[in-house]
Amino acid sequence: MNREDLKQVREDWYAAYFAGDTELLAQVQADHFTVTTERGIQSRKSQIDAISSAKRNGSWFPQGGEKHDIELGFQDAGGSTKVTGKGYTLTGESKGPVVEFAETWEWDGSAWQVVNLSYGAARN
Repeated sequence: MNREDLKQVREDWYAAYFAGDTELLAQVQADHFTVTTERGIQSRKSQIDAISSAKRNGSWFPQGGEKHDIELGFQDAGGSTKVTGKGYTLTGESKGPVVEFAETWEWDGSAWQVVNLSYGAARN
């Protein structure tokens, strides 16, 4: 359970998200993965279905996208690690708002899997 491995898997996961690589997302996200925002909770299946549909329609990050961490912290607890911080996305020339995020990652003995991502507008 190496922190550098987690950092790399996390970077690959975000890159897969912006690329719409649903196969890699499905590998890295636990079966019970959820995304929690002010708009509600989204399951792994509904997220992947929405990404697949947007890709078919040509509306999934047509100019590409990437995330930028401003703050990043790690807190280990047994076989899981909570990653917290602040960051923003860059899509083409457009910078998104700064958000606060929390991710829960679990080590299954051979690989890291993300269990939950929650994010919302950053407080000053």
